[in-house]
Amino acid sequence: MVDFLVDVAQYGNVRLSDATEERILDDLREAAAALFDAPLRSVAVVGGASEALGQLAILTAKAGGEALLVASDFPSVTYPWLVARERFGTVVRWVEDSPRQDLTSALVDGIHSGTTAVCFSAVQYATGSLVDVGEVVRRAHEVGARVIVDVTQMAGAMPVSMRSWSADALVCSGYKWLSTHGGVALLVVADELRECVPPIVGWKGTERPFQFDPTTLALATDARRFELSTIAYSSAAGLSTSIELLSEVGFAALTGHAGALARELMAATTPHGWTPFRDLDAPGASHHIVSLRHPTLAAPAIQARLAEEHHIVVSSRGGGIRVSLHAYNDSADIDALADAMGKASR
Repeated sequence: MVDFLVDVAQYGNVRLSDATEERILDDLREAAAALFDAPLRSVAVVGGASEALGQLAILTAKAGGEALLVASDFPSVTYPWLVARERFGTVVRWVEDSPRQDLTSALVDGIHSGTTAVCFSAVQYATGSLVDVGEVVRRAHEVGARVIVDVTQMAGAMPVSMRSWSADALVCSGYKWLSTHGGVALLVVADELRECVPPIVGWKGTERPFQFDPTTLALATDARRFELSTIAYSSAAGLSTSIELLSEVGFAALTGHAGALARELMAATTPHGWTPFRDLDAPGASHHIVSLRHPTLAAPAIQARLAEEHHIVVSSRGGGIRVSLHAYNDSADIDALADAMGKASR
């Protein structure tokens, strides 16, 4: 990213010609197609996940239709459907992410003949609850509902497969588990949606954007039609590199690494009164996001103490301490966290 920025700052369009800019995202689209096990024609590079989720909601919402959502999901997943409720009269129904029930089962049970869209995060940002996307898609498609999945908290930590899931669309930010910077996100659409006219069209969405023909709209024949305008190309360069690095490690290996650390975490923190939102061996538990709860201690206060007194960065989300475990973490991190949480508990 630094190399890209320095190059553009020093040389500008001498090196970033129109032709170069037209091709600048090609490598990232190819990397994303491999990452998501999806056809290249289905991949678009956009400025943010919220942009893509908003486009998809407008595109798929129906007057009198019904959208099924998770009540504690990240707001960028749910807000577009609240707007659809106001704009189109779309009915919004909610399922709860409860430790007493597998979230996959809650979603499947919530789908009925009137459901027209199901939109959710494959891994819930606050609790780490994991959804069996393929199972939800199968049930949704039985009633003709479309499925839009945010994989921001999954891609980069676990395998993702558009091909095996058969979801209608996937959306993913670049700056979470894919470990790059803000300003770039990925959108993957199934063929039926790929052929639709996007609700919002930008100059970069045409087949040959640098022809600059303002009187004729010739949209790209692939998912590039969802791309709007110039984005943070330096972030795109960083995302291409991070996908390559993570893919070299292998997502099965990353999943296994997080699982081992999660078990170390539980063994070390349970004696201090901390328990996970969802048992690690329960259906629907991811291991790279572990939400720890305490019967008497408030998560925001503990999170602040961990940061200020021990320089340990965790999040306070949904009433728990969210611990995110990635490739760069090791057992020493777990030991330091457990020791600090033990002191906070006392």
